[in-house]
Amino acid sequence: MTHSIYHRAAISASIIFLIAVCVFSAGCTRDLSFPALSNTTHSQYNENDGRLSVYFFDVGQGDSSLVIFGNTTILIDAGEVDMGDRVVANLRRLNITKIDLLVASHPHSDHIGGMQKVLDNFPVGQVLDSGLPHSSPLYQHFLEMLAKKHIPYRVAEQGQTVALDPALRILILSPPHKHFGDDLNTDSIVLRISYSTIDVLFTGDAGSEAEDTMVKSGYPLDAEILKVGHHGSMYSTSKTFFNRVHPDIAIISVGSDNPYGHPHRQTLDTLTAAGVDIYRTDRDGTVRVRSNGISYSVTTENGQGNIWTGVTTPISLFSIPANITNPVPTFALNLTIPETVILSQPKIPENITAALSSIALPRIGNASSMQISATQFDAPGDDRTNLNGEWVRLTNRGDFPVLVSGWTLTDRTGSFSYTFPAFVAMPGTPVTIYTGSGMMNDTALFMGYTQPVWGNSGDSALLNDGNGNLIDTKSEGAAA
Repeated sequence: MTHSIYHRAAISASIIFLIAVCVFSAGCTRDLSFPALSNTTHSQYNENDGRLSVYFFDVGQGDSSLVIFGNTTILIDAGEVDMGDRVVANLRRLNITKIDLLVASHPHSDHIGGMQKVLDNFPVGQVLDSGLPHSSPLYQHFLEMLAKKHIPYRVAEQGQTVALDPALRILILSPPHKHFGDDLNTDSIVLRISYSTIDVLFTGDAGSEAEDTMVKSGYPLDAEILKVGHHGSMYSTSKTFFNRVHPDIAIISVGSDNPYGHPHRQTLDTLTAAGVDIYRTDRDGTVRVRSNGISYSVTTENGQGNIWTGVTTPISLFSIPANITNPVPTFALNLTIPETVILSQPKIPENITAALSSIALPRIGNASSMQISATQFDAPGDDRTNLNGEWVRLTNRGDFPVLVSGWTLTDRTGSFSYTFPAFVAMPGTPVTIYTGSGMMNDTALFMGYTQPVWGNSGDSALLNDGNGNLIDTKSEGAAA
C-alpha cells in the first residue's frame, strides 16, 4: 500500500510539472522564461517513515553500514575485530534476523574484522567481495567461513547490478574488470544504491585512481548522500570526483583521535566549500538516513533524536529558490500520513525570454534508471531515404516516471545532438528516438534531421541529463 502511494505521488509530480512545461513551450505565453531552478537548496519537512533506512554505524576507526529496504537488509563492512560485538548488538536492536547481502569492500581488518561475529549470529544470503587475493589469516578465515556455511560468493565488477528488490537499484561502480594492482584500498567495492530519486554512494577506501576511473567510465555517480572514501583521507574525494557526485550530505566513518589524522583538512575543506552537511561518527555517533524515495531525513546518535526508534529532522529533495516569494499554484502530495510534501510552480518573471532547451529543470525520477536499451545505426536500404530506419531506444528500468526534458542524445563525435522536449519516460515503457521526422507520441520521438546521423560502420550514442551529466552510453559496430 505504501509503495503504491509513493508511485502515484511521483507520477502526479511529473505530470504537474510536464503540464506547466507544455503550456509554456506550446506558445500560450510570450516573452516568458523560468527562473533558474537547478541550484535548489533543501528545506525542512516532517519526518518520513520511508522504506529505505541507512545506518552508518560508529565502529571507531573502521567502516560498517547497514541498508534496510522493507524486508531486505544489506550490511557493508563490519569494522575491526573488536567491533564485531557492537555491530551484532546494533543489528539486534534493529530487529534484524538475516543479512540478504554482505559486502566486504576490501580485505583490510577495519572493514572485515567484525564479520566473524556477524557470520556466527546471522544467516547470510550472499556475499559480495572485491576478489583480491590477500594472505592475512583474518581474510583467509573469512573465506573459510563462507565455504563452511555454503554462502554464495560473488566477485564485484564495475557495471554489474545486484538484484534484491525491484524498487531498489544497486550498481557496482568499482573495481573494474582489470584491477588496479596490489593496493587493496584502490580496489575497494564502490556501490551506488538508488531508491526512486534518492541515491546513496558507498565508496569503501577507494582512492583518487579509482575515482578517476569511475569518472571516465560514464556510469552515473551523482548521489544525495555520500559515504566519504577512506575515512576522509587526503587521497580520496578528489575535486573532480566530488563535483560529479555533487552530494548534499557527507558521512565520514572515523575514529576519535586516530593516528592517521583522518579526516584530512583538505577533504573537509572540499566538503565545506561546497556547502555540504558533514556528519562524523567520531562526533555524531551512528548516523541514520531515512527516505521515502522523494525526501530524506538525517538523525545522529549523539543528537536529540533517537536513531533506533525516535523521530528525526528531515531534509527534503525539493524546495523553492529563496528569491521566489510568491509561488502559485501549490500542489500538495500526501505521501504518508500525516506527512505532506509541497511542490510549487514558481511565479514567472515578466519580460524575460529563454528557449525551453536552455531551462535547467529540477530532476523528477531516478536518472540512473534510464538506459539506452537498443540501437540501430545502420538503416535498412538507403539511409538517405530511410532516415527513421536509424534509431536509439531508451527504457526506464525503474518503478517511477523520469522527466527527461532538456536531456540530450548525441553521437560519438558530438556533431549531432538532439534535445528532448517536455517528455516523461514511464516505467517499463521503451521510447524510440528516430533520426527523421514524425508525430511525437508516448513511445516515439523524432530528431527532425534531413540527413543520416549515425555511422553505418559503428557509432556511440551518449545520453546526458540537462546538467550535462552522462547517464548512459551504448556503442555498436566499430565503435564498440
